[in-house]
Amino acid sequence: MERWKIDNTFAPGNIATDEDVRHFALPCAPFDLYGIFYDGEEGKFLRMPKKTAAAVSEGVALLNTHTSGGRVRFSTDSDYFELAVSYKNFEQLPHMSLLAKCGFSLVDETDETPRFVRSFRPETTSKQGFCGSCSLPGTMRQYTLYFPLYSEVTGLTVGLNAKADVKGGKKYAEGAPVLYYGSSITQGACASRPDNCYPAYISGWTNTDYINLGFSGNAKGEKAIADHLASLDCRLFVYDYDHNAPDAGHLRRTHRPLYETFRASHPHTPVLFMTRPDFEFDATSAARREIVRETYENAKQRGENVYFLDGETLFGKDDRMHCTVDCCHPNDLGFYRMAKAVYAKMKETGIF
Repeated sequence: MERWKIDNTFAPGNIATDEDVRHFALPCAPFDLYGIFYDGEEGKFLRMPKKTAAAVSEGVALLNTHTSGGRVRFSTDSDYFELAVSYKNFEQLPHMSLLAKCGFSLVDETDETPRFVRSFRPETTSKQGFCGSCSLPGTMRQYTLYFPLYSEVTGLTVGLNAKADVKGGKKYAEGAPVLYYGSSITQGACASRPDNCYPAYISGWTNTDYINLGFSGNAKGEKAIADHLASLDCRLFVYDYDHNAPDAGHLRRTHRPLYETFRASHPHTPVLFMTRPDFEFDATSAARREIVRETYENAKQRGENVYFLDGETLFGKDDRMHCTVDCCHPNDLGFYRMAKAVYAKMKETGIF
């Protein structure tokens, strides 16, 4: 028996079936889509163009269909919200919440301090999609809906009270988005909800748009990804992929060239170099850190706009053992501490 049948606090929500609900198949006006786009030919949401991802690697081509960093912003005075989600290749990860992998988070961002409204998740038997719903206040509020971190979404329909007013969402702070490139940690493993990975924390604190190009196990600094990163407009580039370099030699061969490719197109954009947070669990961490630091020091000596954040400091000193699920991927505590440290360093750049 499913748990929600004996404890309704676990219930997925009841979908209204009457004519009082107006449905919107996203993407569509007035909903504002960020971090991802819908590829009509592919019939799914993507983080970067299909051909570009395929040119990087087979792994990036697959992970490009995972909607990490995807968000929808809208405003409504509806007293009811529902969503219907379709996806392919449903699978569970043993160390990650099904909600974060396949579900959505709805956040009310009307006030200065965002307020979590509700999460929407599949059941373990929901192989091709799911539905969920919740009540809303019924007064005009501004919402952000966060997409799953590790799933391919092929369709998303939002339902609101048919008599409700629906408008575009709260606008992000003026300027280009923050650009993140990195490993599974950047992609969001293993937050408990889509809005609990560290780029989402920082976006919520600063009302700043972002692009998440974290590719689990597949951030290896290839020339094709370097060229793509260099083509993107951003206010800050967070550069963090030493985790996925097969070895220190690979990192040395690729780290500075990727930076220089980006810098050639963005001569003044601040770049934040980061190293792995789970420093103590890999004997190669110190060597990798020095390679990243070397790229940073060389750029700094040339007077370029660069910053360095030692990953060993990201979890802090106290209770570090409680910051990951597997000696590698952060849990919510780990991501929160990461976000605090990264945000503090970002403020040094003057972009906020």
